[in-house]
Amino acid sequence: MTALAADRNTPAVMGDLRRGDAAASVLIYAGALVMRDASGNITKGATATGAIGVGRAEERVDIPRVVGRMKVFPPLASEPLIYFDGADEIVEAAFVLAGPHEIRDIRVGSASIDTLSGVEYEVREGWPGDGQITMLRRQSRTEPLQAELRAHQVGDDGRTLDSQTGDTDIALPQAVAFATKDAPDEHLLQLVLTGGLHRNGDPDIDLRIPFRLRMRLAGSADWIHLPELHFEGADVRQMRATIALVWRDDASATPAAAPAEGWAHARVVSPGQTAAPVSDDWSADPYFVGTGDAWMEAGNLGTTGVLHLSMTRYEARILLDTAIFPKGRYEIEIRRGATYRRSTYSPAGYTIDGTIWNFWGVLGTPGEIVYSRTSVMDTVYLARSVSIWNEHPLPSADLAIIAVRARNRDLESLSCLAGGYVRDWDGTAWAAWTVSDNPATNLREIWTGAQNLDPVPEEILDEDELVDWRAACIASGYRCNAILSGQTVLEAAEIVAGCGYAKPRMSERWGVAIDRDRSAEAPVQIFTPRNSRNFQWTKAFPRLPDGFRVTYPDASRDYDNRQITVSRSGRSGESGLLEQVTYQGLVTEEEVRRRADYDLAQAEARGVYYTLDAPAEAVVCRRGDLVGVQHDMLTAQAGVGRLVAKTLSGSAVSRIRLDTEVPVSNEPDLLAQADVLVVPDLLALGRRTGAAIRRRSGAVTVHPVANTTSEETAILTFSPPISANGIGEDVLVAVGDLGQEMLRLIVFGVAPQDNMEASLTLVDEGQELWA
Repeated sequence: MTALAADRNTPAVMGDLRRGDAAASVLIYAGALVMRDASGNITKGATATGAIGVGRAEERVDIPRVVGRMKVFPPLASEPLIYFDGADEIVEAAFVLAGPHEIRDIRVGSASIDTLSGVEYEVREGWPGDGQITMLRRQSRTEPLQAELRAHQVGDDGRTLDSQTGDTDIALPQAVAFATKDAPDEHLLQLVLTGGLHRNGDPDIDLRIPFRLRMRLAGSADWIHLPELHFEGADVRQMRATIALVWRDDASATPAAAPAEGWAHARVVSPGQTAAPVSDDWSADPYFVGTGDAWMEAGNLGTTGVLHLSMTRYEARILLDTAIFPKGRYEIEIRRGATYRRSTYSPAGYTIDGTIWNFWGVLGTPGEIVYSRTSVMDTVYLARSVSIWNEHPLPSADLAIIAVRARNRDLESLSCLAGGYVRDWDGTAWAAWTVSDNPATNLREIWTGAQNLDPVPEEILDEDELVDWRAACIASGYRCNAILSGQTVLEAAEIVAGCGYAKPRMSERWGVAIDRDRSAEAPVQIFTPRNSRNFQWTKAFPRLPDGFRVTYPDASRDYDNRQITVSRSGRSGESGLLEQVTYQGLVTEEEVRRRADYDLAQAEARGVYYTLDAPAEAVVCRRGDLVGVQHDMLTAQAGVGRLVAKTLSGSAVSRIRLDTEVPVSNEPDLLAQADVLVVPDLLALGRRTGAAIRRRSGAVTVHPVANTTSEETAILTFSPPISANGIGEDVLVAVGDLGQEMLRLIVFGVAPQDNMEASLTLVDEGQELWA
């Protein structure tokens, strides 16, 4: 079983043919994308070692590349932008594949995207020079806080401050702290009132929740107080609200406030509580304070002195002048206050029924809040902290893109049927862009295409071999349909080549070592004791599995994983020893069974490794070539010599003389033997000798020897005479039983040695694999 690769996640072909290869590239085969790091800084998707990914530096995601055509779940190009649009939640996201792809059948879950309401999308196939996606204009980083902005903790009466620990400070509203990313253009605080805002569901009782915010540049000790904001509601449904901090060169804002539900009230100066316990006055930063009323509601927009703030039902926008508040990384704190009834509140005096209350403290002893919390639903969560940059989220890199904007919908399960475009052979050049599942076409694209950061120069490719292999794949029905993600260039090349029953060969010429039926081919070289040494072999006797349990993506089942059992010839896979296998690139049952049968047969047909050391003439063969080996360790009838003379009959050779005697047999067969009892060796009946001649052209030809007697001789006769082309002095000749003149083997590995010698590892030809 040693001829099988140890890891059968990809099909094994003649074991591992990488011995002696030149150093292979370790680049990741994928695409590159501009991204932001953990602080929001712009970085590139390619590292010094060529690793490729998208997303943030600490959340790298490899970009898949589809070979052939597959159902794929493309990764996000960057974090999705999630924001509230009125009562709805909007998600903007871009999904990418490396290089140009044909995109079909986009789905969210099991539903076609074209059938979904509230979903828009835009597709770019990823050709060089394609324009940018127009649907998306911004990119973001989101911190999912899911932190409750806790209100006062009160006792059973719903109004008196109460703490289980006895520490009343802990029972007061607590601030939630967080920070922006580096230098955003905008930062969103997304608030969710999970149970709405109401008392006993009464739509006539309008409640308000006050909020205070402050911020400071990271590393600074000086806090900047933002306007105090009040949110109003009287509804049992879940409510969503946003506080947006916007950095602009021109930060002027038109005053606005919601007339009822929503952001209805703001102020920049609030007097302190005068009753015990007293509290200090509070003021926002002078930047927000103008002449006029210290507060803003829908009824005083013409006289308000609140600057750089605009409020609507769903959003409060605080505009920050970059000349005063430079862009950077800001620490932010937000704290909610006690809920109160709108009808009891006076905005001019900041009073409840004529009394100034500290909404973040208590009044009196033991301490009461402004409004009983009994039957009040006012739970507020800070759901997300979102930093936004007004930059296009996608570069001009060659990426296939699906941009989606969805309303109130999850996009995590977006999939599509994608086909990777590659340059296919058009009869004269690799120039025809198409979606191809031919292994040869895709292997060449892996080596030379744009997704390889260090492409192989085309002049070192064995183009003729690749063209021939492409045609052989078509004739044999070999296909590769796979998703490549995170593999190195070498790993990607092996997956694709394996589907075409080949291994990449990366040496002075880049091509493939193809495993195929070679029964009609002649060896390219002969090795005998006259041109090699240290011949030996190794055979393992492992317990072979009775079959494979194979997992593969089944194209007939929407590319869902399917598992089948394939039994070894003569065994039942229903019981016994089964080995788990996962095949990449094969998507039909027929392909999988054919491959599994092949891999199982290799364990028996190629269980022996042969090794020998050869002189410089070993350069004639390379990995994957068919060679012949003759040695007296293999058979007693073996012989080898070099030609010293030849006899011509006309222009053909009728006889040759070798420099040494070799065994020659010419025994009658069983039917021609009158009395078999007088035959000393029954195994010798019908034995004839054949000669394998390595001509000066390098071609190896095999001919029956016509000597009339069995003997040790240096003279070999041929009848009819053989062609004289390439037969001359010092030509190597190996003899053996006719049809077994040499052991036909495949070069498994070539390891260079000193003095231009090489150590060869060989495996059996395995003609039975193709029966």
